[in-house]
Amino acid sequence: MSDVEGLPHGWAKTTLGDLIEPRRIKADPQATPTAKFVGLEHVEAHTTTLLGTTSAGAMKSSASAFKRGDVLYGRLRPYLNKVYQPDFDGLCSGEFVVMPENPAVSGAFLKHRLNALDFVDFASHLNTGDRPRVDFRQLSSFTLALPPKDEQARIAGRLAVLLDDLATGIAALQRCQEKLARYRASVLQAAVAGDLTADWRKRHVDVEPASKLLQRILAERRRRWEREQQRAYAEKGRALPKNWKAKYKEPVAVDHSGLPSLPTGWAWATLDQLAAPEQYAMTDGPFGSNLKTSHYTSSGPRIIRLQNVGDGEFLDADAHISRDHFQALKRYEVRPGDIVFASLGTSLPRSCILPDDIGPAIVKADCVRFRPSAKVSIECINHFVNASPTRQRAKRLIHGVGRPRLSLSSLRTVAIPLAPPAEQRTIANAIRYRMDGIRKAENTLAHQLHRATRLRQSILHQAFTGNLVAQDPNDEPAARLLERIARQRKARSPR
Repeated sequence: MSDVEGLPHGWAKTTLGDLIEPRRIKADPQATPTAKFVGLEHVEAHTTTLLGTTSAGAMKSSASAFKRGDVLYGRLRPYLNKVYQPDFDGLCSGEFVVMPENPAVSGAFLKHRLNALDFVDFASHLNTGDRPRVDFRQLSSFTLALPPKDEQARIAGRLAVLLDDLATGIAALQRCQEKLARYRASVLQAAVAGDLTADWRKRHVDVEPASKLLQRILAERRRRWEREQQRAYAEKGRALPKNWKAKYKEPVAVDHSGLPSLPTGWAWATLDQLAAPEQYAMTDGPFGSNLKTSHYTSSGPRIIRLQNVGDGEFLDADAHISRDHFQALKRYEVRPGDIVFASLGTSLPRSCILPDDIGPAIVKADCVRFRPSAKVSIECINHFVNASPTRQRAKRLIHGVGRPRLSLSSLRTVAIPLAPPAEQRTIANAIRYRMDGIRKAENTLAHQLHRATRLRQSILHQAFTGNLVAQDPNDEPAARLLERIARQRKARSPR
């Protein structure tokens, strides 16, 4: 049975502004230092879950007071949708809109209504910017269908059961994701320590040690430099100067202090030593006015940015520049098989290998292109750089707290283990096999979490279209509730 406009029986159309008058009570946290304080960081997005509180006395800025049962709506970055209904009186950040209960709407119903996808989309499109926020005046025009008060209670009760069950399932999936992340880290840690190929070494005791490989890499690098010098002087018709070979600059050597022992046949090498024997084999991207966001185009050669450098894997986030601009920045070109390091942000050094289908591309500032010697495994270098022991040792090289940075010169000094060539191939294959299994499991979990998110929104949609619980013809219609609060507002308004 339905009433006007296709609404369920007893429901009425209204706007958030007609339904709610925000509670606007400013408070000094220092006046009630033991009161509980709720900040945006204390509320989990899209769940109505409180992650914790802090004491009001620890806060220096002004706050808003709320009462038990009020609904707190985070107006900063509304797409995060932080909504909470406290069961205690307290103070909250001024970034919350405080919405009290009234005779027409229950807080238990309202908190879920503000989590529904249609409201999230509505609020998210009201404002833009680096720190987008909304105010209640903007939100007040949102139209919703309001059930009778008793039906609101039945809806809220049913949602509590269904969403709690769903949250339990989501938490289990997230625990599985955390276990996979730990397993991934343990695989890399075993590889970089040599544990992954311990049995292989027992069966291959006569392989050439990695120290010999490193000697050949360094010798090839020097020979190439000498050939380039000879060619440059010949092209100018000039004789090579006396002691010209002494001008060769050796790559940064390993500082062995504090480094752990390695398996038999392994050697330490810096990234600078393992770079290809060519100019700019290791270089950061163009800074300043050479490449700005305003240079970006909708298509063309790719720009490899921090957003592309995942934790050991390439993330396909598109950004482009024109062909002409690409030619002007050709020095910073990257190719399939190059390794790109993130030099800014978390989990440094962080790197990925560029895929075969990358096409024409350059590396951006805050990223470092690394072209390794053809004599070493690209996969091993990438995995060893992303292993936790390497990152732990590199911490002393990182500068900055809010924006941690690892400079190009510091990155050159990062030391990683070098295994004999045959063992490198074995390590790469062993890691690849395990990582393939991890990725399959991660994809399955991600799909299940996506389904859970969609199921949550489906449940909310059913609730707010009158399809989750039965209507009771004896419930007081929502229209009367709205008339009542309208009369109360009129009575309070100044004459």
